[in-house]
Amino acid sequence: MKKKRSIVIVEPFSTGFNLIDDVRARGYQPVAVVAPSLGTDEDRETFRQVKEMFLIRLPEEVPVIDENPNYEEVLEEVRKYDPLLVIAGSDFGVELATRLASDLGLRGNKWANIGKMTKKGEMHQALADYGIRYIRGRIVNSEEGAKAFYEELGTPHVVVKPTRGAGTQGVLFCEGLEETLAAVRRLLALAKENEYFSDILIQERIIGKEYIVNTVSSRGRHRLASMWQYNKLAMNGSNLYENTESVNHLNVGHSRLIRYAYQVLDAIGIEWGAVHGEYIVDERGPVLVEVNCRPMGASMSRYYIEQIFGHHETDVHLDAYLYPEKFEQEAKKPYRPKRKAMVKSLIVANDVNLQSAPILQLVKHLKSFYGASLERMAGEPTIARTRDLETAGGIIYLISEDEQQVKADCLFLHKLETDYPQMLLNELKATEDCQVERLPLEEQLNRIDLCNSTLVFSDSNEESEHATVVGGSQLATVYDSYEQGLLDISRQESFRDVESLLQQMFVFFDKLREGARVYIPESTYCHLPYGIEGMEIILHAAGLCIEAPRPGDSQMMVVSK
Repeated sequence: MKKKRSIVIVEPFSTGFNLIDDVRARGYQPVAVVAPSLGTDEDRETFRQVKEMFLIRLPEEVPVIDENPNYEEVLEEVRKYDPLLVIAGSDFGVELATRLASDLGLRGNKWANIGKMTKKGEMHQALADYGIRYIRGRIVNSEEGAKAFYEELGTPHVVVKPTRGAGTQGVLFCEGLEETLAAVRRLLALAKENEYFSDILIQERIIGKEYIVNTVSSRGRHRLASMWQYNKLAMNGSNLYENTESVNHLNVGHSRLIRYAYQVLDAIGIEWGAVHGEYIVDERGPVLVEVNCRPMGASMSRYYIEQIFGHHETDVHLDAYLYPEKFEQEAKKPYRPKRKAMVKSLIVANDVNLQSAPILQLVKHLKSFYGASLERMAGEPTIARTRDLETAGGIIYLISEDEQQVKADCLFLHKLETDYPQMLLNELKATEDCQVERLPLEEQLNRIDLCNSTLVFSDSNEESEHATVVGGSQLATVYDSYEQGLLDISRQESFRDVESLLQQMFVFFDKLREGARVYIPESTYCHLPYGIEGMEIILHAAGLCIEAPRPGDSQMMVVSK
């Protein structure tokens, strides 16, 4: 049997993990290379954990060349596989992949352009040299240099950041000279221990709408792969990703933005492959924030991307290298996304000593829910506050043909993380110590209409001749078309693991027919974080309709399915 040619993927992580299957689908052998991560010790540990999650998912037949700071040794290891291509899957793979491809004489962007492709200062200088709009900035190595450039800028709105980085890693937004110098001192202190921070870029801050323009290039010709809009939130001293939504219709100003993005690619010398570009549009028009010469991140599966755009970016990325003629034909097709999508980054405002993660159950029942990446919640005793994209509490993927449903579900999640965080990540001793006395079961049943078939989900030992009474272990096997239900959970110990209790509640709701009514006494909902509002959050996620309180019985919640 003829030996398969290899395609080497440097850092096949995040969305770049899709390249593994894309390469195999074309009949080639993927080879994974792990590149060194940059940043503080804390940053590198975060990246190590992320990489490990993807490495354990690699098929056994995919060889892995482990991280090695000795470039010549890595080059010789890669050479043994006689690769057809060497491409980057994520941020920290760009420099190594470009250098390897160049030294092996393979298709790829010129190594001479690597500074313009990866270093933010050189990137914007390239735009200035090309004659298109850029953000004024300067690399500084001292407080004196920072102060001099701040005064030269003539604006109090300043961004201080390393010249390289992933996501919002190390990016600090400042107002005024004092904050600017404090940010510079912070990065200079880090530079004493890590050369990654030795070059600090100060830029004027551009305020406007933020966009992602994802492109793929083949032989210097560029194609729009997908377009998104960022929505960010100022919190924890940074500008955090709140959500990213697909741009499904090109409106006023979008054509100009895309043309400018193509000019950026020409200015930095892009001839081949995927580029994830981040832009701001203000009253003057579009301007580049930065490009990352690899597929878009956010760990999106190819199935998810295809349902939105009709193709997935890593697939187009490979076509650009392997089949330029096919790339040219596909590039002529109009931009017509099929569904609306939003990628919700969960923001954790403060460190959480985790008891349970109700979010794991809540999100599954949202109408536009597609999937989630919530590995940080799987067994970690403490969830650290969100500082940047890499330290988000998790990612929720939403999609629907109904654009308003997607936006409503995303807004619901944002309200939880800002106003009701214990319904996302439940802390130790965060459940309420309820003082409301529980009524005997028969008294509770007398408060509702017993002419219908009734299912009671209870943690008591009581039984009834008038209803089916079950505990959590019995729910799965009971009849699934009851006309009404009573939720009678009142023991404090039942609420120690809110996540597991929610899972049982959703099974209970599924046992009721459409149009059924559910009754929830105060002795149940008072135990939840936020009491009655905590219960309303659960009911909203389950798609149940909250009814007005009944006359003379305002403490009994009534909902309908």
